[in-house]
Amino acid sequence: MKKKTILITCAILLTIGCKQEEERRLSVLQKENMEIKGVLPSAQDIATKTTLDTDGLLTLWEEGDAIGVYGNGSSNVSLTLTSGAGTPFGVFKGSRTGVPLAAYYPYTESAGNSYTDVRGFLDSVQVQNENPNHIAPYDWKISSQITGNDQDGYRIHFREVMSMLDFTLDVSGTALEGETLQSVTFCAPDRKLAGNFAIDLSNPQAVPQFDQQAVCRVSVLWEDPPLLEADNTQQIKVFVNANIAAEDLIRITLETETHTSTTTVRSAKTMKAGYRYHIPLSLSELSDQTTIEEKSDPGNYDTFGIYRMEDTLITYRQYADQWSILTYDTHYDFRIQNYAQKKVVTIGGIPLNPQPGSTFSIEINVFGVDNIPVGSKNVTVARKEGTLLLLYDQENQTSYLVYN
Repeated sequence: MKKKTILITCAILLTIGCKQEEERRLSVLQKENMEIKGVLPSAQDIATKTTLDTDGLLTLWEEGDAIGVYGNGSSNVSLTLTSGAGTPFGVFKGSRTGVPLAAYYPYTESAGNSYTDVRGFLDSVQVQNENPNHIAPYDWKISSQITGNDQDGYRIHFREVMSMLDFTLDVSGTALEGETLQSVTFCAPDRKLAGNFAIDLSNPQAVPQFDQQAVCRVSVLWEDPPLLEADNTQQIKVFVNANIAAEDLIRITLETETHTSTTTVRSAKTMKAGYRYHIPLSLSELSDQTTIEEKSDPGNYDTFGIYRMEDTLITYRQYADQWSILTYDTHYDFRIQNYAQKKVVTIGGIPLNPQPGSTFSIEINVFGVDNIPVGSKNVTVARKEGTLLLLYDQENQTSYLVYN
């Protein structure tokens, strides 16, 4: 496994861009609007930002990029790229911030008003399009140093707070040849890899603190799922919290339309924020650590319930039972209950907008029912049609049909 340090030094110059001569004499902080020039590292530097160039190292601004800035007279001000997309030199504009105290990327409205407690979210389902170098939504950075002054402008240096895993996938010589790749899931049991986090921008060495609902897996989906061919590798980029230690158990699961491949290995090193890890994933070379199984049919159910192979563990009965949902910030619980019989089955922890092929954990809790296994279950979205969501537990061959 190779690693490369990601050094992020984003020079941001606050300049005066006014048309009137008298306005040009005003200082940066006296302007109604700010214009910011963002200069990304040169080709000689190793870095990662919103988009990786063809060499995989040089980083470029992308149309729509925005940073959040905290100043002595403002909180979480959005400054948006107005020119320079596709180059290392971008111009950002936005409202005044006062003297900048801290900044982060990418901008989110829900970051909060205090730069000592900035709130962020690393998605556990990361979508990759035909360009695997498009990494903007998951490439979290914070300011590590701010220099400059009112007249000359300010320079903000950014650093990475996540780790990027760069997989090179080769399925040559396996049953996955000729199939369409639906998802790739990276899992480190008992580790917090994605979800909601908070970070203190006043501390240059701060790391994100993930909450108790953080998940131990991150899945990659595709806008246009790629065809797996012999001698034709696929590049897969995943951002995770740098929370994996040497010797941690790691599972990498590939899903196609007919097969599930699971590779189980131990982490060779302790991962660090700001590092890019290049991981060759040749299934034929890792055959001793890889199992490939044909998928079982999750079933074509149309009534809410839990089904295992030929058995119906519970199903919603109109007029006899009740069903309900409890919605939270990032997930919801689905419940089937019968008040008269004092029976309740809860399928909890379902993401608010799960995508077909995505993998996550749900929690099963019951009351007054003894034929349904409880606890945490790993499921994949097998079908999503209208308000029906079919989740499938491959290990236990169990299907869950819920409302979505």
